[in-house]
Amino acid sequence: MKNLTRRALFTFGAFASLAVLSFLGIDALPGDGCTALHGRFATPAKIAECREEHRLNDSVVVRLGNWANDAVHGDLGYSIKRDDQVAQIVLPRIRNTAMLAVVAGLMAFPSAIVAGLLIGRYPQSRVGRIINTLGLVAMTLPEFVIATILWLVFSIWIPIFPGVTVVPSNATILELLPHIWMPALTLAAVVFAHSMRTMKAGVTTVKLMPFVESARLRGTGERVTLLRHILPAALPPVVNTIAVDAAWLLTGTFVTEAVFNYRGLGRLAIDAISDRDTAVILPIVLFGLGVYLTMSLIADMLVRLLDPRLRQRS
Repeated sequence: MKNLTRRALFTFGAFASLAVLSFLGIDALPGDGCTALHGRFATPAKIAECREEHRLNDSVVVRLGNWANDAVHGDLGYSIKRDDQVAQIVLPRIRNTAMLAVVAGLMAFPSAIVAGLLIGRYPQSRVGRIINTLGLVAMTLPEFVIATILWLVFSIWIPIFPGVTVVPSNATILELLPHIWMPALTLAAVVFAHSMRTMKAGVTTVKLMPFVESARLRGTGERVTLLRHILPAALPPVVNTIAVDAAWLLTGTFVTEAVFNYRGLGRLAIDAISDRDTAVILPIVLFGLGVYLTMSLIADMLVRLLDPRLRQRS
């Protein structure tokens, strides 16, 4: 318990430190909301008036303090370029990306655990070799290539799913659902390969351990040995892999969302960087940091629950 408390405090401190560094780093970039708003039509007078209106002439320390105070109270700021509250812009995109991540994760993670368990236990089976080869191919292909192949198959040759998202970012879940399958399949193919191969490697190692052989010598059936002895011992490394992949599903979908024009957080990040909309870029960066740190903490807790040796140390 002490170790978990210490890890939680460390996670919070790391997030706070990285939040400050992110603000300072983004603030140091050339341009700001006023230059993004006026673009090539900007004049020194217009820029000065805009910066005065939005208090961008204050020192970086003052602006950092104001931003931190507003963020703690739930105010993410105002986008000069988009003339709207940042929360109103970002939150619908987070919802859309979270939906995409959940669908992709439900497709990939359970099937990866089952496939890795069976392939690791029966490595010479024909089906296992085929799945293993496909997983290796999925790991080596760039994400946009997988997206293009799936788009060609399921939108052109067999037109089951729409290939491009045409609904706005604030569409309802029912309106968004038909457009989620193609990007979800693309992401699921990538994370399935990682998790499946990690599970396979764990099973391959665990099945040769003495406690598994001891279970067989006691007359334990193969199915019980597989589920009660091999699976729990092989899961901890997979939990860490799934945690990283789940965080990536929430923060690393830039390419997939761009290919399918899916209105999620990745697509918004691309647009915000192109527009130099620093007010929108900052909460996206902080969201990504928070997701990775939180998933790492959750994975650590789950691994301790699954591994009795770590439970005794905590």
